[in-house]
Amino acid sequence: MFSLSAYADLPWLDQLLHMTHFLLCGLAVLIACIPLLAEKGSAGHKLGGMIYIPIAMAALILSTFIAWREQNSILFCFNCFCSYLLLSGWRAVHEGKTPGTIDWIIPGILFMLGAIVAWYAMANDLGLRSFYLLVFSANAFFLSWRDWRHLRRRATLSKHKIFFSSSYYGATAPLSSWISRHVSGMVGSVLANLSVIVLTLLPLELHWLWPVSLILMAAWVRWKQLEKRRRVSDALPEILKPNFAKSPHSRRSGNNDIRRAA
Repeated sequence: MFSLSAYADLPWLDQLLHMTHFLLCGLAVLIACIPLLAEKGSAGHKLGGMIYIPIAMAALILSTFIAWREQNSILFCFNCFCSYLLLSGWRAVHEGKTPGTIDWIIPGILFMLGAIVAWYAMANDLGLRSFYLLVFSANAFFLSWRDWRHLRRRATLSKHKIFFSSSYYGATAPLSSWISRHVSGMVGSVLANLSVIVLTLLPLELHWLWPVSLILMAAWVRWKQLEKRRRVSDALPEILKPNFAKSPHSRRSGNNDIRRAA
């Protein structure tokens, strides 16, 4: 029915489901280019994000139905994790507000899913799949516990906000914290959709290239982060010296970061 060889041997209904999922993932990746390329915080960035979220969620719901239909527990867990990334990345932008009901529901559902999957893995001898399912459960327990603690702290501070100055209250939710959660959640969701496209189009014998590429990309990003921290730690002692800006030595420094700060 469809020309994509990955679906050629499936019954027509399964072909239709997989092809629809493929198209939704492709549309989600295209829409994601809008907030990724737009200026952060701009109207285009927000509009693109609000269009992307329901499309990506529709792809995840359809993929979860496919996993149930094909009795694929690993795919089901993967979809649950991607849904968590998408929803937590979306809700991270509301960090400065009192946690809403949806904020508590997300880690609650994740915890319940982790408990169900752990019971299923221990009650059935699935070989290596049981190990993968238990890893998912452990990760789900950790993430739900971490988010629950963070939400309880937010709720407490919001309740007693009147007793703190605005600067103190703002300091409890640093800018880098919610931006990191927002970016990691949304980018993780985009990569999940992109994975569907890449792994569908790549021949089976070349599927190993995609996870290897993701690992190398993550290593490069981590190296850049560490390099940035090292540059800051090297330049900061000099910048914090008294009368730094008036010092002619700072402008002749061999460190470009120090010269720019001067």
